[in-house]
Amino acid sequence: MAKADLHLHTDFSDGLHSPRQVVQSASKSGVQIIAVTDHDTLEGALRAKEYSLRRPDLNIQVIVGEEVSTLNGHVIGLFLTRFLPPRLSAKRTVDLIHQQGGLAILAHPFHLYTGKNTGHPNAVEIIDQIAFDGIETINHGDAFSSWSNKKTDKIIKKQRLASIGCSDAHNSRFIGMGYTEFDGTSTEDLRAAILSRRTKPHYNRGWKINDILVHLKDSSSVLNRYRKVLSTTS
Repeated sequence: MAKADLHLHTDFSDGLHSPRQVVQSASKSGVQIIAVTDHDTLEGALRAKEYSLRRPDLNIQVIVGEEVSTLNGHVIGLFLTRFLPPRLSAKRTVDLIHQQGGLAILAHPFHLYTGKNTGHPNAVEIIDQIAFDGIETINHGDAFSSWSNKKTDKIIKKQRLASIGCSDAHNSRFIGMGYTEFDGTSTEDLRAAILSRRTKPHYNRGWKINDILVHLKDSSSVLNRYRKVLSTTS
C-alpha cells in the first residue's frame, strides 16, 4: 500500500514554502505521492513536478493539481494539463476537469470556510448534480478540522465516491498529516484506485501542542497570502 497527500500548497498561492522545499519535505514525510493544489494556478505544481523529475533520489511523484475557487466552493482538480479558471459553477468546473482527463475532488465541504460565493449553494448541497470522483473525508488543515471531517464521513456513506485523505498543508512541516492509502505504487495506480473507489483516508497523527503553536504563528502569513490570491483572481 502506498500513501498520497492530495491537497497541499506552495508559495505560488498561500503556502509558505517553495515548490522545491515542498518536494524535499514530502520526501521525509512518509508519503510517496503528492498533489500540489495551489489556489487558481498551476505554476507551483508544474515547478514541483519538474523538480521531482530532476531529483528521483527523493522518491516523490508529483501530480499537477489546482484548488479552484468555484461559485459553490473549492474544488480540487487532479492530473491536470491546463489551468482552470475560477468563478465558474462547481458543475462546470468539474466538467472542464474531466474534459482534460483529470479527476475532481470536493474539498473540505463542511470546513468553516468552503470558498463559496454569496448567493450560491455550497457544492455539498447539490452534490447529486455534480460528477465528483471523490470527497475529502479527512482534511487535516487545522486543529479544528475533526468536527467537519465527521460530518463529511456521513456524506461519503451515501455517495458512490472515493474517500480522500489530505493534509491541506500550507506549511511543509504538515505534509502527510492526512493522507490517502491505495493499492499500488504509481500515480496511475492512484488514479485507478480513485475511479474504482478503493482508497482509504487516514490521519498520520493528531495535532500536538507544538503543531498548534506553529499553525497559529503561520495563520496571519497564510491569511495575507490568501487575500493576495483572491485579489488577483477577482
